[in-house]
Amino acid sequence: MSTKISIGQVSDFPADTARVVQAAGTAVVVSHAGDKFYAVENRCPHLGLPPGAKNVEGTVLTCQFHGSKFDMRSGENIDWVTNFAGAKLPEWSRRLMAMGKKPAPIKTFPVLVEGNQLFIEI
Repeated sequence: MSTKISIGQVSDFPADTARVVQAAGTAVVVSHAGDKFYAVENRCPHLGLPPGAKNVEGTVLTCQFHGSKFDMRSGENIDWVTNFAGAKLPEWSRRLMAMGKKPAPIKTFPVLVEGNQLFIEI
């Protein structure tokens, strides 16, 4: 069963921005892209590190540690382990840095807008 958690007001999330919030003990990246809001767990499925909110463009979140890219609308993995600490990796080393882990989606959360209040369902 899911729980509806308040994460702030719509005005706390200006258009075309993203930020990390806490919701019931879970760190969540919330993005306001266009006229919609998206939320994903701030935990990359590659190594469990926090991808953060500074590398969100539209609805694409890029992990700050290994460059894995995720569609925030669906959680789908778009690209898996493209760099290490910002340095682009050649294809052979991408497989090595993946450490045997297969591309995986990031966890998403439904975002609800009620009046001027934002909620996510966890």
